[in-house]
Amino acid sequence: MECYITYSVKGFLAFNSENELISEKLFPEDKIIDRLAEIDDKKIVEEELEIIEEVSSDYDEIIIESNKRRSDYDNEKIIVKTPNQGGEYLRNNYEKFKLDSEEITSIYRNLAIYKIKKESASEDKHLIQAINSIDEIDESISKLIERIREWYALYFPEMDVIHNNETYIKLISQNKTKEKIIEAKPDAFPNDIIDLEEDINPLDLEIMNNYANSIYELQKSRKNIEDYIDKKMESIAPNLKLLVGSSLGAKLISHAGGIKRLAVYPSSTVQIMGAEKALFRHLKSGDRPPKYGLIYQHPQVRGAKWWNRGKIARMLAGMISLAVRRDVFTKTFDENVADELTSKIEEIEKNNPFPTKTTKRRNEERSKSKKSKKKGKKRKKRR
Repeated sequence: MECYITYSVKGFLAFNSENELISEKLFPEDKIIDRLAEIDDKKIVEEELEIIEEVSSDYDEIIIESNKRRSDYDNEKIIVKTPNQGGEYLRNNYEKFKLDSEEITSIYRNLAIYKIKKESASEDKHLIQAINSIDEIDESISKLIERIREWYALYFPEMDVIHNNETYIKLISQNKTKEKIIEAKPDAFPNDIIDLEEDINPLDLEIMNNYANSIYELQKSRKNIEDYIDKKMESIAPNLKLLVGSSLGAKLISHAGGIKRLAVYPSSTVQIMGAEKALFRHLKSGDRPPKYGLIYQHPQVRGAKWWNRGKIARMLAGMISLAVRRDVFTKTFDENVADELTSKIEEIEKNNPFPTKTTKRRNEERSKSKKSKKKGKKRKKRR
């Protein structure tokens, strides 16, 4: 014999093959929202276990509506099927089970509010917003500095000898005039400075200084957010921070959509995160698959010899997966993780001091392929 288990906003119900109610386990009224949230998170709740245990002795098959897998249940009689006969009967006959549509709507509205509050309280969501803000600020600052350099050159063209953008903006913001800038950094400028002061209207100079102040404030905001990310990473992912740094660790969490999602990713996915375009191009056209994505930003991957980068990226991705799982599940801190990474990289470089013949051939084929593609593009443009 078989029975069907389903659930409503009130609790779990079991029906026989003739759609007769054979058992029900209701949620406590003060815990309805908690129970529904646990079910959405793919957890087996107390009432679900109780009703399964109760019907197990009388039925050979227990067909249950569930968002979980068959392997999540210990009972061998369980068959997961959504929807099932009992669930369809319940949803078509709500009035028989004293389920009011307005009450159901109210409960699900409260459940949505509960989830929003829980999500907004999650620390990694704030971290994701912060690292995305850094990227957007960098993009904005880059464009703004390009403009101020071109604009300020009309007044003080020698300022172009200051190549560091932060120093450039700080000098303008704090010193206001050409004379004060030269006093602040006398060794940076040549002796034969072009005098354009007579051609500059004070109003023009003031608006340029205000513009530079705005960029300077934006740079300070970026620094504050960077410090915030560093503290946040130390709080929620200390192992990941020690392994790859605050910025790259936060980018990995952001790309995955959360630290828990990153923790369940296999290392092969972590390795190519951020290189999705190259991956789909490989799947579509047969180009060589990417060896790394975001983790290329790690200095020990980027600074490695070209024939070792793939090996180091693969090893680093495995260590990232272990570090994040340690942060999420066991909450233990391994202070030796960075030293372990360094020793493994040294071992890879020691075992592979030169590229193999196969690696050389592949690299040559890749460079030839790139050249032929560039030639093809040039021919199309000429046509």
